[in-house]
Amino acid sequence: MPSKDEKKTNLGPGGKGRLQIFVAGFAVEGNDSVLADGFKAIRDLTEAMKHSGVLAPAPRVKAVLSSSSEAPKQGSVKPGVIEPDEPDQLIGDAADDVDLGEPEQTPEGGNGTQPKRNYNYKTPTFLDDLDITKAKKDLNEFVAEKNPPDTMSKYLAVVFWLQKYMDVPEVKIDHVYTVFDILGWKAEIPANPSVPLRDLKSKKHMLTRETGAEGYKLNFKGEQEVEKMR
Repeated sequence: MPSKDEKKTNLGPGGKGRLQIFVAGFAVEGNDSVLADGFKAIRDLTEAMKHSGVLAPAPRVKAVLSSSSEAPKQGSVKPGVIEPDEPDQLIGDAADDVDLGEPEQTPEGGNGTQPKRNYNYKTPTFLDDLDITKAKKDLNEFVAEKNPPDTMSKYLAVVFWLQKYMDVPEVKIDHVYTVFDILGWKAEIPANPSVPLRDLKSKKHMLTRETGAEGYKLNFKGEQEVEKMR
């Protein structure tokens, strides 16, 4: 049986025959210069076979880079659309108020990026058992006295009132939502209702939340901020 690189000629009647060429596979190993020479030799061989009228399959080349070759850079970022964090990747405060919605289908002819996912934020619950008439200080009187100027200040003032005058040990978004509803402030609650609470904790450092706790507590900085409200 002929070897892979053996040329075999079968001559038939009248001197006519068939030329069979078994082209071997190549394994080239070395640095960039060696690889370049190997590719050039294979390209020259292919061109010579084409000009001689012999049809040959395209050679398959296995290139093994040496350790001196440059490795791909670490930490490269694949270009694409920046998506918000998935809820299952969020931890602590950020995961409490998010429901995972159905992913949007990539339109026909799109760029093949990951389909965007809708996020459905949980609607807080109105607490029927939060009886504000039992408060140590009237809610409307307290709000009129403090007159918080913006939504975040209103969140902070409500947490203060709930903790100090309603003895709520840990204030949750449901407590805040209930008080906002009573005061007629519900339209000021953002699409993600817990964002002001998280910002008051992480950015303003006026609230605290212990690991595993369900709600927030006002710290000394938050108390001072509310005391300054007039």
